[in-house]
Amino acid sequence: MKLEKTSQSALLRLSEVDMEIGHIKQEITKAIESKELVLLRATQSELAGELIAARTVVENFDSAQRRADDDLHLVEERIAKDKARLLQTSSPKEVQGFQSEIESLQRRKSDLEDVELELLSELEQANAALAAVSAQKNANAVALESLQQTIQTQIDELKGKGRKLTADREVLLGKITEEVLKKYSALSARQIAVGKIDNRSCTACRMGLTANVIDSINGLSDDELGVCPECQAFIVR
Repeated sequence: MKLEKTSQSALLRLSEVDMEIGHIKQEITKAIESKELVLLRATQSELAGELIAARTVVENFDSAQRRADDDLHLVEERIAKDKARLLQTSSPKEVQGFQSEIESLQRRKSDLEDVELELLSELEQANAALAAVSAQKNANAVALESLQQTIQTQIDELKGKGRKLTADREVLLGKITEEVLKKYSALSARQIAVGKIDNRSCTACRMGLTANVIDSINGLSDDELGVCPECQAFIVR
């Protein structure tokens, strides 16, 4: 297959550019699928769930504590009323009844105070757990945001290089015949499509070439493309 000598250099460069573009695409995919990024995102989601659970625990203890506090106030009000009535009566029977009810209410008050103290302790622990989870989530969010920015910067740089290479590729395409490009496209879809002879080997497939093959390729006219007998890649000189 024929191609002018100056265009053969463009063909070789086209192959190099396409490999660079392919490498850039792989690097972008690798950055997007970063294991560290995936882990931080998974951790953030997990911590968000833990935060909801911790808030629910705090809300439940807070509600229970407020109910216990309300119950305690009611008992204290009843005790105060019964003590007032006790002072106002002279009936031994009523005095005995009020005293008995006050004693019962005092026991109830003591029980409620114990419950409230326990609930306050549990509420304090729940708030501490909530604060710890919240701090973890915030720290993870900062790390996630930082990594995302780093990755985005890396991707932007890669895309910038990719755009330049794509522009260079368009220029190179204009220097190569349609016939050669058609064959090149078919080859590059499955392998390195263009190589040179270096140290008696094809740079496209790295296979060694015999002296007869090398002499045969070197004996071609300047506008004739060589072909590697091992991988069928174009050989430019």
